[in-house]
Amino acid sequence: MRLVVLVALLVAVPVLAADKAPPAAGTTGIVIKVTENGFEPQQVKVKKGVPTTLTFLRTTNRTCIKAIDIPAENVKGFQLPIDKPVTVTITPTKAGVEKFHCTAMAMGDGKIVVE
Repeated sequence: MRLVVLVALLVAVPVLAADKAPPAAGTTGIVIKVTENGFEPQQVKVKKGVPTTLTFLRTTNRTCIKAIDIPAENVKGFQLPIDKPVTVTITPTKAGVEKFHCTAMAMGDGKIVVE
């Protein structure tokens, strides 16, 4: 029985670790949680021209934020499963503010400040 449990754990660990993999070399990583209060943090800063991996972690069903759009990056309907980190990598090409919000109702008012 112990052998079965050990084998199951050894098989599961790489799968669990894959969801929390660090950003690829040469990229910046940022974690954004989706809570009952919306996006946390609501605003993040990135560098123009630098690939940035955004990791979203939705921790609640008590909000409409189940998928997001980042219009300036052509990200539409990016699904956010509950309690599972998901990543999207963007490379902003111009300085300014890029907004992101829920797909369903354009709510959440997140901001990516590109410097």
